[in-house]
Amino acid sequence: MEPNHITDVLVVGGGYAGLSAALTLYRATHTTIVFDSQVFRDRRAPKIRLLPGWEGTSSEQFRETARTELAQTGLSSFVDTEVTAIQQTDTGIWEVTTSDGKEWLGKKVVLATGTDEIYPSIPGYEECWVTGIFPCLFQFGYEERGCESAGILVVEKLAKHLPQVAKLAGDANKFACNVVLYTHGNQEVADQLEDLIQGMDFQIESRVIRRLVKGSKGAEVIVELEDNGTNSEGFLVHQPYTRLRGMLPKQLGLETTLLGDIKVEQPFPATSVAGVYAAGDCASPLKNASMAIAAGVCAGNGVAREL
Repeated sequence: MEPNHITDVLVVGGGYAGLSAALTLYRATHTTIVFDSQVFRDRRAPKIRLLPGWEGTSSEQFRETARTELAQTGLSSFVDTEVTAIQQTDTGIWEVTTSDGKEWLGKKVVLATGTDEIYPSIPGYEECWVTGIFPCLFQFGYEERGCESAGILVVEKLAKHLPQVAKLAGDANKFACNVVLYTHGNQEVADQLEDLIQGMDFQIESRVIRRLVKGSKGAEVIVELEDNGTNSEGFLVHQPYTRLRGMLPKQLGLETTLLGDIKVEQPFPATSVAGVYAAGDCASPLKNASMAIAAGVCAGNGVAREL
């Protein structure tokens, strides 16, 4: 499809949610253009998890297969360029501009632009992310089962949601014999954890973390502490803050949640701006492939019924 042709739906994002939305829309005989910046949040994760039929395969393989299926329908096309601007014209048609200066027109919009992590200011954290620091122990951790110890980084968001820390520690305990809760120098949080975990066989480490170093065995992370002490953990667990990728939600003036995700209705994820839907990581606190695919289906369903 060419610029100036009015497509039914402009899908911004070529990951799980965007591809799922395009698939749903073609099943309702609607045309789509999928704009794919080819920047994905799971680019550092080696394998797909929690997706039946694709368990252990690569996300690149999934996207390639999905794109081939969609291209064969004759109703979906792809533009592998970042969308830099979006606006609604006086006639109600949506116009997106890509980084090469081209403009594209559509009747509706699905945003599936994803999010990026905001890493805590702990030296070595970014280098260990996903390879040794896991955000979810249903997607990660199984391969490390039987390790001697694992750690939970009780910092930033998790330091404000201590009941979640207890749940994550219980998850980690399924794979590790011992679990250490690191408060990174926050004694107040350490004291609150003492009360919370009474009767649970978890340890609390309140010293400041000087640096995290990726170990040589599996997901191992070496935790270097302020007094030159070190702990070897089979893996660490942490859920960092995230931010919406790109400026499109802000350009559109979309409402967001307290966590910074796009606020949407349920089950069909319409945003606060009529004609714009959002799906996947950018509109959900549960950021994994299965949830993104389901959200894409719901977005496609909702959009189709407005056309």
